[in-house]
Amino acid sequence: MQKGEMIECGVEALAFGGDGIARVDGMAVFVQRGLPGQRVRARLTLVKKRFAKAVVEEVLEQTPHFVEPQCPHFGVCGGCVWQDLAYSEQLAWKSRQVSDALARIGGVEPEMLEPVPSPAVFGYRNKMEFAFAGGRADEPLRLGLHARTEPGRKGQGAVFDVERCPLCSERTMDVLREARLLCQESGIAAYDPASGRGYWRHLVVRHTGTDQLMAHLITADDPKLHKDAARIVEALHASIPGMDSCVHSSRRSRNTLAFGERVHHVSGSKYIEERLLRGDTAVRYRISANSFFQTNTQGASDLYDAVLHMGGFSADQTVLDLYCGAGGIGLFLAGVVRRVVGFELSPDAVRDAYANARMNGLENCEYHAGSLEDGLNLDSLPRPDVVVCDPPRSGMHEPVVKALLALRPKRIVAVSCDPATLARDCSRLAPQYSVVRAQAVDLFAHTHHVETVAILERADFD
Repeated sequence: MQKGEMIECGVEALAFGGDGIARVDGMAVFVQRGLPGQRVRARLTLVKKRFAKAVVEEVLEQTPHFVEPQCPHFGVCGGCVWQDLAYSEQLAWKSRQVSDALARIGGVEPEMLEPVPSPAVFGYRNKMEFAFAGGRADEPLRLGLHARTEPGRKGQGAVFDVERCPLCSERTMDVLREARLLCQESGIAAYDPASGRGYWRHLVVRHTGTDQLMAHLITADDPKLHKDAARIVEALHASIPGMDSCVHSSRRSRNTLAFGERVHHVSGSKYIEERLLRGDTAVRYRISANSFFQTNTQGASDLYDAVLHMGGFSADQTVLDLYCGAGGIGLFLAGVVRRVVGFELSPDAVRDAYANARMNGLENCEYHAGSLEDGLNLDSLPRPDVVVCDPPRSGMHEPVVKALLALRPKRIVAVSCDPATLARDCSRLAPQYSVVRAQAVDLFAHTHHVETVAILERADFD
């Protein structure tokens, strides 16, 4: 096989990341846009000794699980990869990918509980991050999403003007369209991370389950242009009915993260509110412009509920909540345990966590700010009965793993958005801890992403 060659193959499985998997002459071929059950004609884009990559050029035989995608941008947009696959199949493959990663990378085969589906498969996103591009010479300013990366290329695809996204609300799209028009009328160009020139960077829109709306305009740090951003923020707030908050912040780092480093202007409230249900009890969360919160509100309730029930919590327990953000999981558990102690890198998130605890009338929560890359000060910690750990996609920092082994809690509840790093962390905690149960929880229908809750028991704990 050679790069550029056309092949015919049957797609047998789905790889984590979204590609289909076929076998040609005994070699694994990762097929972009391929679905299990399809027979396709595909063009090879990469050939290595042990595997190859290809992209579908023609579907010769269709899978019985094919469905018509609802998005007019599907196939162009880099967001959804499986909108043409029946949702029941998406869910089954995600659970299988979690199980495979735990076995292949972690060397463990826990009891796999039935996967938890997203309560809604369209209109579920409470947050959308849109990117700016263009605005120079004859190139119009664009505000939308990144296109799929072309096969064989690295990095993000070009920004295109998205006109409809069935994953978010129509109110979110109204904000996008109005912001695009206002920024185009300004005559100011988008920021180019390669050159460091330009101004507009991102627009983040949040539409919560409580029907509150926030727009966060992120720009480069150019004081001469901040008055233009303030004017647009005020105009956006005035033009969108029911808009609760509009925020302008700037960012100096060339990293393309949609995160503001310094707030310059706020029109309306500084915060909006989200609520998750724990049984009949509503747990309230204050959301600021840079707050982390799960992007699927109803799905987040299901995820935290899975943590609650799988973790076997009781009223006499002390829970250590690592990578706690603005209190997320710990606040959800605080009503059923004796004490919650949270750790988080961001001082702003810790302040939000305390505010959220007060808002819920909780007096058994305490929070500490500090980098978990440096580990934990064991002398200052209570001896936890259970540790809840929900790290970023890269997984637990090595010093955290060492601290957990020294603390020796009876149980660790590991929450992860990446099955591979979860499996790696489970192997690091062995043999002192065994993974006894795991469950895939889908918060990201039509994408390859999945959350997992895994229960690790100390080996000498009966």
